[in-house]
This record gives sequence, C-alpha cells and structure tokens, in this order.
Amino acid sequence: MTRPNENCPAGFRKVTASGKTMCGGQSRSCISTTFSSHGLQYSRVCGKIIGIQYAGPDGFDPYGLQGGSIDSIFVDGIVLTRGSPRNHIWTFANGVNQFSNRYGCPCNVEDYSINLPSYMGNDYFCESGYHQDVHPPSNYFTSDPLWDGAGCISGSCCTFNSPPWFCKNLSTPTTDDIELRLCLDEA
Repeated sequence: MTRPNENCPAGFRKVTASGKTMCGGQSRSCISTTFSSHGLQYSRVCGKIIGIQYAGPDGFDPYGLQGGSIDSIFVDGIVLTRGSPRNHIWTFANGVNQFSNRYGCPCNVEDYSINLPSYMGNDYFCESGYHQDVHPPSNYFTSDPLWDGAGCISGSCCTFNSPPWFCKNLSTPTTDDIELRLCLDEA
C-alpha cells in the first residue's frame, strides 16, 4: 500500500510495521481478491507486487508441497491466476532466508532440493527479506522488501525474470478476471 488511509480487500488484514502499511493474511490458508477485466479482452498481464517478509516462510515447500496443486498452498507468497479452473499467471514466493535449500528459493547459494510445480514454468519471483543463516524470529523484515530486484546475497535471485516488473504473454486472449491469492502455511 502506498497510501496509509487505504483499506485492504475483504479477508486481508491491515498491518503497520516500521512505518510501512501493508495488507496481510490472517490464518493458515489462501485468501484472495479478484480484479475484474470488465469484459475487456487481454493477452498479456504485467505488473509488480512488493512484499514484506514476516517470520519464517517456507518458500515453495509449505506442508511438503501438498502435491503442488494450484488450488493448494503450494507456496508461501502470492499467486496470480485467471479463470476457472485456475490458470497460473505468476507466483511471488517468499523463502525463509537466503541460505536454505529446502525452504528458500531455487537460486539460493546452496543446491536447491525442491521440484517446482510444472504449471508454473519459470513464471515466478522468489526472494527472502532475511539475511542470516538461522531461522528468522517473528518480526516483519521491512529493510529488504520482497520481489523488488534488490538486496539479495545471491545475484541470480535478484535478477531472475528482471524484477520488480513481471510480464506474461498468455497463450490465447481472454476476458477472465484475475485472482490474487495470498497463501500462508503459518500465521
């Protein structure tokens, strides 16, 4: 949120930490909001999302991936989808720290040991806002925003897919509304 007087979408909670106001989750689940296409046809989706890490998220391995279904909590982070059934647009994953090879990001300094869901392809950003090689405490880490293309120890995390802006060309034009889901396996 760029304006502190704005409200969060229904189901999200408003949080202020270190002078930054943001919308967050409330429980171990995915909560969503929908952006209407107003019936307009589109074939490309572009935008940016900037996040703040809280405590120790699990990247692409919450609950041991739960099979990796697009309808499950397959990531600690944000997922953009369209249509029903859901079609993946982009994923914004939050790794626990920049060292972990299980709960971190595929581009971390250690070998990555998690298979990413095939429907995702390379359409994702993954970053951690915590820079210690230990589990993070239950705090908001506002000094290094997520998915902004800066502040990574591993250079490939900061440059993979050229954050902060993403653009995805769709295989066919659509008028589907776009769903933003915030998924958390821990609150």
